Amino acid sequence: MSPEVLDVSVGARLWYQGAAWTVVEHDGTGVLLRSGEQLTKVHGPSLVGAAEPLDDRRVMDPTEELDAVVLASLTSAQRADLQRQAAVFDQHVLNPAKNGTPANERYQAAAKVLGISLRTAYRRGQRYADKGLVGLVDPRKAQPRRPAVAPEWDAACTEILSGYRDASNPTVKAVLGKANALYLSRHPQGVLPSRAAAYRRVAELDKGRYTFGAAKQRRSVAARPTGMLGRLHADRPGQYVVLDTTRLDVFAMEPVTGRWLNTELTVAMDLHSRCVLGLSLRPVSTTARDVAAVLHQVVTAQHWGPPTDHDSDGGGVPAPYVGVPKNLLTSATGALPDTIVVDHGKVYLAAHTKAVCHRLGINVQPATPHKPTDKPTVERFFRTLRQQLLEHLPAYKGPDVYSRGKDVEAGAFYYVPELEALIREWVGIYHHSPHRGLADPRLPAVDLSPAEMFARGMATSGVLRLPATQDLRMEFLDVAWRTIQHYGVEIDGRRYDGPGLNLHRGTSSPHTGAHPGKWPFMVDRDDVRTVYFRDPDTHTWHQLVWEHAHGLDAPFSAEAADYTRRLSVRADRHVDPSAALVDLLTRWAKGAVTDRREQNLARRVATRTTADPAPTTTTTAAAAAATSTSAGAPDGRSAPDVIDLLAHLERRRGQPDVVDDTDVFERYYADRPDEEAFEVLDE
Repeated sequence: MSPEVLDVSVGARLWYQGAAWTVVEHDGTGVLLRSGEQLTKVHGPSLVGAAEPLDDRRVMDPTEELDAVVLASLTSAQRADLQRQAAVFDQHVLNPAKNGTPANERYQAAAKVLGISLRTAYRRGQRYADKGLVGLVDPRKAQPRRPAVAPEWDAACTEILSGYRDASNPTVKAVLGKANALYLSRHPQGVLPSRAAAYRRVAELDKGRYTFGAAKQRRSVAARPTGMLGRLHADRPGQYVVLDTTRLDVFAMEPVTGRWLNTELTVAMDLHSRCVLGLSLRPVSTTARDVAAVLHQVVTAQHWGPPTDHDSDGGGVPAPYVGVPKNLLTSATGALPDTIVVDHGKVYLAAHTKAVCHRLGINVQPATPHKPTDKPTVERFFRTLRQQLLEHLPAYKGPDVYSRGKDVEAGAFYYVPELEALIREWVGIYHHSPHRGLADPRLPAVDLSPAEMFARGMATSGVLRLPATQDLRMEFLDVAWRTIQHYGVEIDGRRYDGPGLNLHRGTSSPHTGAHPGKWPFMVDRDDVRTVYFRDPDTHTWHQLVWEHAHGLDAPFSAEAADYTRRLSVRADRHVDPSAALVDLLTRWAKGAVTDRREQNLARRVATRTTADPAPTTTTTAAAAAATSTSAGAPDGRSAPDVIDLLAHLERRRGQPDVVDDTDVFERYYADRPDEEAFEVLDE
């Protein structure tokens, strides 16, 4: 019987659960075992791997490699050679037609065909008859490779590599020096590996550690949890919505000063379909108010992509609405997620965010610290955004400082609102692009787009979870307490008015507490063109429009409004034209004018001809700058007209002041003391 077969026929002896048993009966599935006076009945297939035969039969060595693994490790040429040897032994040794031929003659014939000795042919033939095709494999090739470095040296080197988790990048030579010293301190009689073997072994041990690579990646990998990596699985759209924030790898431009600045993008993504449900791009950093704005987008209607002709509002393609088969509410605008996965940042765990999610029935689930597998989808989205859009924009700075070009800040072209609009249009393209991470198990070779995956998930779940009233959507907005005047209401210097205030103008609010007598108004900080007011009698919401909203054709954030207000009241906004002209021409002569408008103005003023002759020598700083050579001009040309004008102004300042004629009589008598005084006649 084959040594890999466990015999459970009647009378067979087995070693099972620490005792010797004898098979006394079996009915095909159940086996009755006896050990002394004890009887037990077990399920026959359950003995596989749990029982061992006690008969004198060779049992398979657990340290031996599987035959399938040994044969699969051979090359095609080696397998063809095995097939040739097997055919020779089948023909000359194991052929039943040659049973009457002496075995010695059969093995000699096989050895002659194979070109080997008789002894070698006999050994191979016996192994082939015992183990089959795998018996013809050279045992030396099946043995595992012996390491050229001592395991103790590997342990010391691994310990040294682990010590560079939070340190700066070392050199391989430094690591080898420390590893050799640590190894010899523990094993004084040990043998160090050769230089070439040590370098190869360090490369093998450092695989996946990035000791000599990017320090940020090294720390991230070191913080990765050991063992099996788990991940969230969503069965339907809206079951999990993942929020995350990242700094964009492209510079934006400040609209007033024209200077570059960094931006941060906050994204809400449906885990099941990979659809983007909301996003917010903010300069410098993200606040808790921005996170609430993104959540407001999740439960309200959104449009992605460029405007189309068939869209009534011209906002692009309607965005998918997430839904969960739980607490079906009456139809309204937007849809509610079941669970939101966020970071441990303060902006995500703010009291306002948690309170709103609690009222909407949304579970806030913080991601596990240092476990990127909790949010791999949104992290991959950021990478796709960078590769497909951001790297093609001006002022792209790369994913890290090592990838940054020279003076990329000077290429900042898009304002923050323009950059956000551009990203929103690209998201419309992303929703209809094939995604390798989205596939139907029944069609694994077909890549689905996020929009297709969303439609498939909604068709299988069959329920959409919607806010019952607009009150829930208003929970994400800020509250401003104000009084209602005859002209409307004023919020942060902006006046709003609408028909919804007609019945409450000049009246006091019934609200008490910290704002007695004032009315609450809901303000969307991302678009201050309108605010919302709920009538206390009809409980309906009214939209109040800013008096200057007609001049805006795009959302106007509260930050932009505050900035323009501060700019309007800034001191020293108005300057002396003469002083500004002198300063402009001086800086132009020194090459300090960099603004395009100032350069054009200086060129126009400088090219005007002056009526004065060649300039005279002056001692002031302005005249010295004016008499400089052509190297002072930004375009490398001389500026004689500028020099003439400045010298003329300086010379005019050096001339004596014009004397008034009010003292003409005093000067007359001072020059003629003998003259008689004038007599004033009174007629």
